[in-house]
Amino acid sequence: MKKVFIATLLFTTTYGHMAQAANDLPTKEAYKAMLNLFTYNAEGKLIKSDVAFYVDNNGSAVCAYSTLKDATRAEVVDAKGKKYNVSRILGANATTDLVKFRVDGVKDNAYYHIVTMPATTGQQLTLQSYTTNKKAIMPFATVDSTEAFNALAYYHISAGNDSHNYGCPLIDQDGSLVGVVQQNVEKNATKACAIDARFINALNITAASAFNSDLAALKIPRAIPDDKQAALNYLFMLPTTDSLNCTTAYADFIAQYPDMPDGYVQRAQYWAGKKQLEKANNDYATALSKSTTCTDTTAQTEDAVHYAISSSIYRNVMAAGKDSTLGQDWNLARAEHEADLAYKAKPMALYMVQKGNCQYAARNYQGAYTSFITACHDAAFATSETYFSAARSLEMANGDNQQVIALLDSCINRIPQNNNTQYAQFYLERSQRLLKAERYRDAVADYNQYEQMIGPRNLTDRFYDLRSQAEEKAHMYQQALDDLHTAIAIAEQPLPYQIDEAALLLNVGEYQRAIDAAHKVLTQWGDNADCYKIIGVAHGELKHKAEALKYLQRAKDLGDKSVDNFIEKYK
Repeated sequence: MKKVFIATLLFTTTYGHMAQAANDLPTKEAYKAMLNLFTYNAEGKLIKSDVAFYVDNNGSAVCAYSTLKDATRAEVVDAKGKKYNVSRILGANATTDLVKFRVDGVKDNAYYHIVTMPATTGQQLTLQSYTTNKKAIMPFATVDSTEAFNALAYYHISAGNDSHNYGCPLIDQDGSLVGVVQQNVEKNATKACAIDARFINALNITAASAFNSDLAALKIPRAIPDDKQAALNYLFMLPTTDSLNCTTAYADFIAQYPDMPDGYVQRAQYWAGKKQLEKANNDYATALSKSTTCTDTTAQTEDAVHYAISSSIYRNVMAAGKDSTLGQDWNLARAEHEADLAYKAKPMALYMVQKGNCQYAARNYQGAYTSFITACHDAAFATSETYFSAARSLEMANGDNQQVIALLDSCINRIPQNNNTQYAQFYLERSQRLLKAERYRDAVADYNQYEQMIGPRNLTDRFYDLRSQAEEKAHMYQQALDDLHTAIAIAEQPLPYQIDEAALLLNVGEYQRAIDAAHKVLTQWGDNADCYKIIGVAHGELKHKAEALKYLQRAKDLGDKSVDNFIEKYK
């Protein structure tokens, strides 16, 4: 086949007029769609030059992905020798080694139509390269075989596996684009391959492109999606660490939709995240102005912009520390004011929740409680989270404990049926309020539910100690002892729980067991006033007066003055 290819080259060179006949109009003008692409690094140094070509009449062109991968800037020269900058990436795929880009200031340019059907085995195609000579004769390349690749085609062709062929377009006799030449990576391969040109149709920027790793590896800024909503979603999803594409995307969206507040809001949030608060304020002010005049029904309304401002200020203040001074009037008072303006513009529960968050952070707990309760009047916001926020605010405002419990009841009654761990905290919070109300068994039940949702392996010794205390008050003594044993087993410092065990045994009248438990502590940890006291009282209750007085005196010598009453009792 290599000989055939050479013969073909000779044929096209020697019998140019016959080749032109085969490459009749428009193929004889195919050179007009070709470009010479130059790429540069950040220092302005030329990296490489390669071929590219137009695929529509609006300056959209295609080249090999590898050509643009390391470039921070690129420019093209067309067949007339005119130079243009590469302004935006329009799509990329490293697997197919294709990237589509936009050339600045070009319209109504010559371009290749992409075929709708694949090439066939044996089909003869023109291998077009960049030239400024309109009379230049291009070689043919034959499709040796075709294989399926991602529902399209991959071609083995007769052209040599040479770097000057890579990235060149293959066009049919009608001048339509059939494929793009690529390197054959098989060992010792002498013939090149080609990717189906129809892959180019998939090279687009969508909302999901914000996370596309192939695009992220390119250093020339990307375009925004053509669809307005997709463009908005793209702005929203762009990682703020990608400063180049963020600032470019915001500017492009604003240029395309100057009367919509949405682009200004997105850019303001970006500036806020970069602590450039003056720029953020300016964009928010513009967004508010646009929101009152924009006729686009899909655009953010005035209330939404106020909410965005409030949320942005709140996030920044909380990240810095709620008592921090950020400047540019970025404080909790303004965040609350913006939430209030949003609610006045459109009374939505969401805005009242935001107001409550700001008030709580500012330690206005009564105000926060009122805001959260107001939000609960909306069925969509009468959620576990909102009721919990109301309960927490009322508690911090020193409100009635029974009312706090009632709010927590409403909170827990609205937990989704999946009962996942994110809601477990609500049971733990209610248990504390139930203990305060001396509803000890109810508190234990909440501790049990918390344990079930979190899982025993994820609990600490402190949890088992707290539940043990509740169980003791509920006269659930065996459960209390079991929890103390668990706490002792998992604690790095089990001493306090060992003392609690001995004290519990004493309180329930298990005097000998209390003595044994306290002695175990003394053996393990040395002198301890609490243990001597427990042993002394236990002996006293067993009528062992001499032993009782000995141990009580030892506790007193160690600083425990509370034993005097027991000493008098057991004399």
